[in-house]
Amino acid sequence: MNIIFKKNIYINYTFFKLNPIITENKPGKLVDLNIKNICNHININFNVSKCFYINDLDSKLSRGNHSNNNASEILFCLNGSFDIKLTNQNCSETLSININEGIFIDKNIWIEFYNFKDCVILAFVDIEYNDIKDSCYDFQQYINNFNNK
Repeated sequence: MNIIFKKNIYINYTFFKLNPIITENKPGKLVDLNIKNICNHININFNVSKCFYINDLDSKLSRGNHSNNNASEILFCLNGSFDIKLTNQNCSETLSININEGIFIDKNIWIEFYNFKDCVILAFVDIEYNDIKDSCYDFQQYINNFNNK
């Protein structure tokens, strides 16, 4: 498995690109999503507890706009592309995620998705979160939480 990745020490995320396997004389490309191997390559400890995908994304409208208090996640772009803005207190970074690329996002990072182009996103989460209190949906409250620590 060949994985290209980039880390940000100020915002705890790891961006990575997966190289598809092309089989001669066969259509399509195979992309290995072995989470255990991917996590070993990018040096993170992650156990999948929940999995979901978001499809029919072809819009400039945003999704996300929240922070997971206790959950880390790994997102894969299965088709198309999208932009993601990650904020940790006063530090922000925006990345474009394209097909066969992924990102690990640690807990307590404000996440905004937007600029979807024929996109499908597959998400793996490391804990079950079922209570609205497990996430913060108010950006000012999110910033205040950092300032009160």
